Amino acid sequence: MEFVPMSPRALLLALASVSFIDASAAQAHASPVAPASIERPARIRLFGQNGVGLTMFTNAHCEDAYEEEIEGSGAVSLGFKALVGKRQPNTSIGIPQSDTTRTLEDRNRLMANPYYTEFVLVPGQPVALQAQIASGAGLSCGRGRGVQVSFVPEAGVDYEGDMIRDFDAMRCGIAVRQVASDGSLSPVQTAPWPKKCDAPPRPAPSLMTLFLNADQLQYRLAEEGAEVDSIDNDKGSIEDLEEMLQEAPLAAGVGLCIVSDEALDASALGAKLPGLLEARGVADRVVRFRTGALEAEWGLTAQHPLSFALAEYYCRAASGQR
Repeated sequence: MEFVPMSPRALLLALASVSFIDASAAQAHASPVAPASIERPARIRLFGQNGVGLTMFTNAHCEDAYEEEIEGSGAVSLGFKALVGKRQPNTSIGIPQSDTTRTLEDRNRLMANPYYTEFVLVPGQPVALQAQIASGAGLSCGRGRGVQVSFVPEAGVDYEGDMIRDFDAMRCGIAVRQVASDGSLSPVQTAPWPKKCDAPPRPAPSLMTLFLNADQLQYRLAEEGAEVDSIDNDKGSIEDLEEMLQEAPLAAGVGLCIVSDEALDASALGAKLPGLLEARGVADRVVRFRTGALEAEWGLTAQHPLSFALAEYYCRAASGQR
């Protein structure tokens, strides 16, 4: 059976009332039904400079449970690069300019090399920021752990994350600001990042997401507490794919959402997926989206391409399981 890809704006409203529908049937039914649109993810701009270490943790429910640790700034080697004329460039994915970016050069003293980098965030998943700083006078923040705050980003909203430091007053902190479309700023309420998780477990989603790229197939099983796992996209891993799909919990009502590029349909795992899903008897529950279409829809770039977390967010939002 051949799966027919759907563009992000060709998603049927009927998808909300049924678990999943066959991709070929969706294609035929797309014209008379009004399309649904998934709001773009959140974005954040992190500011950094030499001597300031700013780290972001995604899906960060507590210090013991987060998905990804991203170094936003603070590489020691950047001071040397500034000396030889290679300054860390700013990296933007479209967040409007603000007073913070327009006055960034005011911080450029004593090889500070200020800069910013922008990232995409999954809406609804808590984000934690941790910053550390040291001055020549011996001031440090957080007594080893650094300063930490957390917040929950909203779909379609832009943010700034910045370390606030005042050596004269011997204090420091992290400011999170919302960036409006005109570049104006407003403070975002943050909370301490919990050391331990005490929230009750969330129910298992009735959806399995698979994200295929040139190197690997990433997936999360539709069961409570499942982590993201991966299988290399090569011929030597076909047996692993067969075993995973044979054992995956795919009870009645559990759908499958596959995100990949058309060129990968002929890859080692991409070529095997249709037959294996047909053999498992779940081919009629599959809906498929193209990586390139989602990246264009959300304005993603080669530096910040579609990730599994974003693909899963889209799949769940499209099926009404956010």
